[in-house]
Amino acid sequence: MPDQPENRIDDDLLGKFLAGETDAAESERVQRWLDQDNSERQEFDRFERIWDTAGKLSQKAQSPSIPVNTDAAWQKMRGKMRSSSETEDKLSPTKPVEAPPDPVIKPLLVTPVRSNRTSSWWQSPVWAVAATVVLLSGLLWFFTKETETVPVAQVAAVTADQKIEKILPDGSRVFLNRDSKLTYPESFADDSREVQLTGEAFFEVKPDPTKPFRIQVRNTTVQVLGTSFSIRAYTADVRVAVRTGKVKFSTKTKEITLVKDEQAVFDAKKDTLIKSLRFDANTLSFKTGRLVFDKEPLSNIIATLNEVYHADIHLANKEFGKCPFNMNVTNENLEFVLSLTEETTGLHIRREGNRVILYGKSPCQ
Repeated sequence: MPDQPENRIDDDLLGKFLAGETDAAESERVQRWLDQDNSERQEFDRFERIWDTAGKLSQKAQSPSIPVNTDAAWQKMRGKMRSSSETEDKLSPTKPVEAPPDPVIKPLLVTPVRSNRTSSWWQSPVWAVAATVVLLSGLLWFFTKETETVPVAQVAAVTADQKIEKILPDGSRVFLNRDSKLTYPESFADDSREVQLTGEAFFEVKPDPTKPFRIQVRNTTVQVLGTSFSIRAYTADVRVAVRTGKVKFSTKTKEITLVKDEQAVFDAKKDTLIKSLRFDANTLSFKTGRLVFDKEPLSNIIATLNEVYHADIHLANKEFGKCPFNMNVTNENLEFVLSLTEETTGLHIRREGNRVILYGKSPCQ
């Protein structure tokens, strides 16, 4: 029997079927068409051979050594398919002669593979979202690495019984007293210079208006642009004495400015800054090596000696502390200074371990 129009299978549908892109309904329709008559099966087999041949031509076209015009080959085979189909229709009296529709199927660039899936896995919306997440995560990791701040190594200069001199990365010089510690980076930041101090040090800061120099000392901060000054902070109390230039001495709640030959103290118990009425040159003695006492009460002399030499000197009678004395010392050790004090005051020395006691008749004459 001649095929009914609704039973005809066009080249487009056969192409989809061979490529594995038909849905369930389309696949069932092709299968029913194949089961109708042996002539349909023969026509399908002929179409399948043409399809396979076109796929092989496509594979050859992908080889760089054999140039093949796949479009021309497909057009040639499609023409043969039409010619063969028209010849068979003329020879068969049971089939009406009608021009088949022009097939629009072109060979794929890869060998066709039969599959029941209608789309590739990577075309799934779920996989698209996952790929986007992976891409964004990679970009985030890359930019995080690019902008990540690498910590700068810190250098610690520590002294015990000796004084040392350190030159900082910016060229500033620091004279570190005994039993002190200075921490600073191997290289300063682009907009500031930060160091930390415990103990005592004399600074000669190299001027740089674009990079303020800050010393973190206990609960205080000393900031300068370029100057020389001394800081003492063996205890919670902090003392700053300026030799040249200007510094800003501050806590969390208060701030004062010191210029040449001025000094101030941070009283930890009172949590306040106190500016001294006069400048004491002996505050710079560890750097200058000089101690000068001019009609200074003996109690103040003993306090300065204990501070400078880290000694433990006491008066047997506190009344002796009111007596004034003159004394000059230049780069001398503690034993020499004790002998000089004994000779100047007329007192005697008694030792109790590391403790030194001055006793005798009242030196106030």
